[in-house]
Amino acid sequence: MDSKVPDFIKRSRLHYEQASESYSKYISRIKNAGSSRLSILYGLRGAGKTTALFKQYLKGDEKKRLYLDAEEMALLRIPLLDSIDSAVALFGPDLFIFIDEMSTVPGWASAIKVAYDKHPRLRMMLSGSSAINMLDSKEHLARRAIYLHLRPLTLREYVRMAHGIELEKFDFGSDALHNAMRYDIYLHEKLKGMDLTALWSEYLLHNLPYLLENPQETLRDLVEKAIFFDIAKTSRFESATLSKFERLILLLSVSNKVSYDGISKDLGVSKSIVEPMLLALEQADIIRRVYPFQSGKSGARKEWKYYFMVPAIRKLYASSLSIPEHEIRGNMLEDIFAANFEPIFFSDMDFVYSGMAIEAGSRSKGLKQARRSVIPSRFKRIVVYNGPEVSQTDGILKLPNYVFFSSA
Repeated sequence: MDSKVPDFIKRSRLHYEQASESYSKYISRIKNAGSSRLSILYGLRGAGKTTALFKQYLKGDEKKRLYLDAEEMALLRIPLLDSIDSAVALFGPDLFIFIDEMSTVPGWASAIKVAYDKHPRLRMMLSGSSAINMLDSKEHLARRAIYLHLRPLTLREYVRMAHGIELEKFDFGSDALHNAMRYDIYLHEKLKGMDLTALWSEYLLHNLPYLLENPQETLRDLVEKAIFFDIAKTSRFESATLSKFERLILLLSVSNKVSYDGISKDLGVSKSIVEPMLLALEQADIIRRVYPFQSGKSGARKEWKYYFMVPAIRKLYASSLSIPEHEIRGNMLEDIFAANFEPIFFSDMDFVYSGMAIEAGSRSKGLKQARRSVIPSRFKRIVVYNGPEVSQTDGILKLPNYVFFSSA
């Protein structure tokens, strides 16, 4: 083995142990990692995967943890498998290795598979900028790895990261009205002096960690990297088709409803290309597909709806078409639902989720749609709006956005 490999491993350990304090202000966002020997973290560029990985690293035993940057390995031409073998030789078989920027290493999944089988006491957690590349590893690692999806920030995560305040999770419980009223009082006491409806609007446009430190205009660079680096490297789209992805995003920015025929004509591509393009954007975590609330073949025949995981991306692209924010505000509210909750379905009300039929709206949102909905009566009807009061009328619960989204 090249002598520079153990030197690289030793240097990495020293460097990242010394860097640990700079990450102390960030919250730990990885959930359900469990005791799996191999975990793979994926999500949209800018979702905070590197920070989340490092926070998880800091939880480990100092004597048995190691953090590596795969991009640096690639630049130094240090083989991935040699690095892992050297680390185990230096620090023992019970090592927990955290590797960032894994998607920069060609064929990394095969090397990780060999390392996993070769070192049965070794644990690894991996992340990479390209969500598509990380997901593509399932062909090699599906029976060995668990895949952890790092979504954009929840409201409580945003409040913690942007304002340094830890909030309890809202629980609907058996008496949703009473619990919501109590939680509303709790929020006003905890966030004393804050305009909560303004806080909600702030969150709506900043639900990506990237946006805590970068202006929204730079989101276009993030999206272009996802298209021309991530999608381009892991798909068979021709360059002419790749150049049309941003046009597709523009079309999606003005409506959640999708017509394959319409997109095919607007983009000048065959209908058979439209679905793979949408799937690629979904795998890159830019958009999310939501199915209709309808069972059986009739539901399967319906065209799906697509929502943006980051409402600010919709706003950015719609603005380039001179569409003002107020015209797409309803779409952005639906985006934030899609980014927060799983599984959800669209219906004659906006969404069905966890035994609830939910209608989202502005401050003036009424109960008309909730009253006339054909959703079965077993589902609790809830109107979520940008207003300040908790109320209930005719069995329909009306909640401020900041209360409802604190349940995520």
